[in-house]
Amino acid sequence: MLEGLVAWVLNNYLGKYVENLNTDQLSIALLQGAVELENLPLRKDALRNLGVPVEVRAGFIGKVKLKVPVSQIRSAPWEISIERLYLVAGPIRLADWDDEAEEIAAHEYKLSLLGTIEASWRAESD
Repeated sequence: MLEGLVAWVLNNYLGKYVENLNTDQLSIALLQGAVELENLPLRKDALRNLGVPVEVRAGFIGKVKLKVPVSQIRSAPWEISIERLYLVAGPIRLADWDDEAEEIAAHEYKLSLLGTIEASWRAESD
């Protein structure tokens, strides 16, 4: 059960930045509350939420560490730390930039944030 929750957290918070996030490759030491992922490639559209015509040309995250307070999963904060972020960004070709699509993407992102907040609120209420 805890593995599924950890996979959901990682997918929810990192999935929009990391290409092909495979939670099967988790190095989990759940009894100590430590999760590590290494050498994660960045998505080309990882910077899309900035609202500027910039894209990732190349990049990866060297290591992501997630600390889970196993004894207080619901009440204590979880910590995500990133080590060795390598990023090469460049402008999107003007022909590829679509203001309307960006507006729709921003709206969808806000809806997903609201969904996440609502889900955590419901979990606290139960």
